Amino acid sequence: MNDKGTILIVEDQQGFRRIYEDLLTNEGYSVLTAEDGEKGWEMAKEQKPHVVLLDLGLPKMDGFEVLQKLRADEATKAVPVIIFSVMGEEKEIKRAMALGANDYTVKGFYTPRQILSKIKGLVTKSDTIHGPASFKLGIKEKTKDASKLELELGLVRGFRCPECDVEMNLELFPDHVKDGGHWFLSRLQCPQCGKAF
Repeated sequence: MNDKGTILIVEDQQGFRRIYEDLLTNEGYSVLTAEDGEKGWEMAKEQKPHVVLLDLGLPKMDGFEVLQKLRADEATKAVPVIIFSVMGEEKEIKRAMALGANDYTVKGFYTPRQILSKIKGLVTKSDTIHGPASFKLGIKEKTKDASKLELELGLVRGFRCPECDVEMNLELFPDHVKDGGHWFLSRLQCPQCGKAF
């Protein structure tokens, strides 16, 4: 029985799905596959895999939207996500990482074994992945690099949501890839509309 963990592959190209399904199965992982974003999102919610290998150019719901939904949902927000895409432009990489991807790999630049190594690095025990809660902090005072961050993110109203004009929270959730000390992934999120920045 495969007991190393469950990997969800969300990929519309059957050839890629088959290569990684075979590789991961042979390595002792349980593998789930979805050929479109909608199905991938549903499977992630229901199955809560240990890692999601996510393409961006998907039918029905693209990978960015799937990633956004994963990070917005309490049950899936801490599940590690590796983007696996032909899209290698800096703006796409920055967007995916800002939405909460743990890693970004461009198809053709990494061998299946290298991808496997990344997956192994992200897989941790299920109770560790799904256990810790996130922390939401209010930003009361602008200090240090606050102005630079506002500029970088294009926040013209300071740390207020551009849509709702509500003060955003800084949300921190555990990064299970890093060792030594407490490491967190972070994002700014509007408590009213849920949009992340």
